Amino acid sequence: MTNEAPGTAYEPHPHLGGRGAALRALASWRSARPGTPRVVVVTGADGSGRSRLLDGFLMLCDPEFRRRLRLDVLEPATVPPELPAPLVLDPTGQPVHRVREQLAEAYRLPAVPTADVFAQLAALDDPLPLFVPHADRAGPVRHLDEESRLVREVLIPLAVLPRTRIVVEAGRSAAAELVAALPPGEAGVIDLAEARWADPEGLVLQTLALMDTAPTDEPAPPYATDPALRRTIAEALVSRIGAGDGSRLTAELAVRSLTQLPIPVENPLDPAQLPDSLDELLNRHAAQAGVDPATVRMVLIPIALAEGGLLPAQLIFPLASAAAGRDLRAEAERCLTVLDPFLTAVVDREQGGESSASVRLTHPALARAVREGVEEEAAAVQGRIAVALLEAVPEQDWSRALPYVRDRIAAHALAAGLLPQLLTDPGLFTHADPVVLRACVEAVPADTLDAPARTYLRIAPRLTAGGGVPPRTRARLLESAFTQDGLPQHAAAVRALAA
Repeated sequence: MTNEAPGTAYEPHPHLGGRGAALRALASWRSARPGTPRVVVVTGADGSGRSRLLDGFLMLCDPEFRRRLRLDVLEPATVPPELPAPLVLDPTGQPVHRVREQLAEAYRLPAVPTADVFAQLAALDDPLPLFVPHADRAGPVRHLDEESRLVREVLIPLAVLPRTRIVVEAGRSAAAELVAALPPGEAGVIDLAEARWADPEGLVLQTLALMDTAPTDEPAPPYATDPALRRTIAEALVSRIGAGDGSRLTAELAVRSLTQLPIPVENPLDPAQLPDSLDELLNRHAAQAGVDPATVRMVLIPIALAEGGLLPAQLIFPLASAAAGRDLRAEAERCLTVLDPFLTAVVDREQGGESSASVRLTHPALARAVREGVEEEAAAVQGRIAVALLEAVPEQDWSRALPYVRDRIAAHALAAGLLPQLLTDPGLFTHADPVVLRACVEAVPADTLDAPARTYLRIAPRLTAGGGVPPRTRARLLESAFTQDGLPQHAAAVRALAA
């Protein structure tokens, strides 16, 4: 893959502030230049800028968006030719069977078993350009390794078709598996931690842009008004964290932390005051804010463990207390007041005329860093969270439970090794998101499942058709299945739920 030096007269990509070498390689792929691999895998650790790179390149591939950019000031070798927008297949949160269905829908293939989709694609005459971002976020349950299944059951069968041209964003192990399945020369890898792709100067420019646009309180700190000082701080930060794994996210969060809590020293360039990792950044931010770093991490644990990435704000205090094994409400309230750089609030629905907010950590890499702190006792923590979620179901009426409690408790129970005990409740079978529940039940060893769970597993494909059927339809299907399998009490229970 090409790695020629960029010309000095051109401006950097406005969204990336650099990444010239990677953009040249991707533009070469888009042009189908002779000798360019058909399959390009963008990889690196979480927080290395994989998603940002793909977003920036897709701006140049989308005919509508590229009209908003000044292409004449960009290095020509980084700008792909103007072609119809490629298909973007995002597997985030999707089970593998649903990704195959989406692929069939995108290419308007006949409605046949999705296992046949690749044979139908092979029969098409036109080239098949395709982007697959976020392969590492596939699957409805975070802690199940759906990325590996996606590689084996979707990406490899796609990549071996001679007319497909694919750019995939994936973790390193998935990237290696995909590349190993193809003949030599068919696939190229852009590992953003490698020196030829890392682009430290681009990271400095990105950091400067973040410092220029970050909101500041009055009075503004010196680096907000002094361009030379901003540049010096950005260079010092990049020098400390490097430009490899996790660097983009660490730089972004360091700027957010600097904005909220300016370094209280005369010399802000003291290396001891600049973080070199997410862990150090989180600890230093907490200490500067006057809160205990260990308590901050405990408050963040239920958010880091949240399935689907979002946790309803009203569950933070009870789940943090459950994870800690003690009442954390007062400490959690104090911690949350200083954690704005690391949290994002999302207004996700209206309940009774009032907005309901959920919270997520700003990036999956930050969530992973928090989870690593409880790795050795993860099952016990998940068990306490699952019990707290169960206690939050009003009178054990699943129809009245918070959507998160109803739809995600199975994933927490699975991580705790407690799911089989839950899989006897007709209300849960009827009201829980069938896509999530199916993935969880399929992950439990079959010999540990009781009869109701085996019945559920048998008809799960019908319950999850088209992304999931509504509760009343589920209840009717479950009633029939329980009756067929000789479980009259469960059949009667779901009959009542459907009434």
